[in-house]
Amino acid sequence: MSNKIKTYVDRSRETKLWKNSTPATETDILHMEMAGITYPDKNYAVRRTRNNSKRSFEYLYVIEYVMSGAGYIESEGKTARVEAGDLYIIHRRKVHAYYADKQQPFSKKWINLSGTFINAMEGIFLGEEPFTVVHLGKKGEQIIDSIHKCLLDTSVDMSETNTKIMKLLLDMFLLIDAHKRSALKELNAFDRITDYIERNIGSDLTVSVLSEKFFTSSSTLYRMFISNVGMSPKEYILSRKIEAAKRMIAANDSTFNTIAASLGFYDSHHFFRAFRASTGMSPTEYRKSILEEEE
Repeated sequence: MSNKIKTYVDRSRETKLWKNSTPATETDILHMEMAGITYPDKNYAVRRTRNNSKRSFEYLYVIEYVMSGAGYIESEGKTARVEAGDLYIIHRRKVHAYYADKQQPFSKKWINLSGTFINAMEGIFLGEEPFTVVHLGKKGEQIIDSIHKCLLDTSVDMSETNTKIMKLLLDMFLLIDAHKRSALKELNAFDRITDYIERNIGSDLTVSVLSEKFFTSSSTLYRMFISNVGMSPKEYILSRKIEAAKRMIAANDSTFNTIAASLGFYDSHHFFRAFRASTGMSPTEYRKSILEEEE
């Protein structure tokens, strides 16, 4: 974590909706510490370590929903960017910092809490990572809004309020679990698709072929590839064909017509254009560079 990150919160740009006047104890089932809303501030930053916030460090969980803009979380060597629609949880006993993006500082709704209930939820749903980030969209915001509403309802005692909040938190953790399972399922599907591409690199690989083969829509395929490799399925297939061509050029004396045909290019002209666009040199120049390296 960068040592340059210093705690800075402009209290005029933060509304503290609720604060618990009763100190937390290790035996609390649920202790709601604070709740509020933070408005855009490019200098906003919070840093917690064992030294500067011992009690918070030991017990506190931070749960925040990003309404607009963007920010960053850093903890134990990991960094994540969060944007509108993201909900993040910073786990207890983790040195961490979170701060606003300078160009588009985030606004966020948040709760701070501790207790054996949230400890158990961490063990069941969150795992060993220092923080959790999921894109829950409006569902995430609705849960935080409902928790805020419970805390502001003075018609019931804190015991009843905590019971209602625990039910809302359980809903939130079930949503997080469903999100993680969906992401894992998608990753498994992505692995299967990319493995198929590698094993059939010389075939007629198109988005429609892959969609039919793996029973998915072209839009889902596009989103899957952009999310995992930052390029469209078409771009990815072409990149793998070029990598295969480079291996073939380096490994044997096959003609470029043969290589182009074996990798499913329309003709040698198509192959040459694609190869130069990808590598900055023609297949002939690439082969020459390989030979020069061997000398």
